[in-house]
Amino acid sequence: MPFIRRVRVQSPGLRSEHITTVQYSQTMSGPLTVASTEAMVHAIDAGTVIYSRHDVTGAQALVITRAGNNGRRHLTTVANGRETDNLLQLPRF
Repeated sequence: MPFIRRVRVQSPGLRSEHITTVQYSQTMSGPLTVASTEAMVHAIDAGTVIYSRHDVTGAQALVITRAGNNGRRHLTTVANGRETDNLLQLPRF
C-alpha cells in the first residue's frame, strides 16, 4: 500500500490544491518515488488505497481526491471522519 511522505507545493502552498508533486513509498519507511499529483489522483480514482504518513510523528490519514474550485481534482485527506490538512503537514522536498 503506498504512503505519501513528502510534498512539493506551488505558491502560496496554503491549500491541498497547491500540491503539485509527492514522494511516496510502498511501505511506511521504504525508498521514495516521485509522482505528480495527477498520477496519484488517477491511481486513487482507479481504486488504489493510499495513505499519507508523517515520518516523525507517525500520523497517517487516508488520501482521497476532490474537485477544487478550478474543477481540477486534487489530493486531500480524511482523518477521524473529517477533512484535514495532513498532506500540508508533511515535509517539503
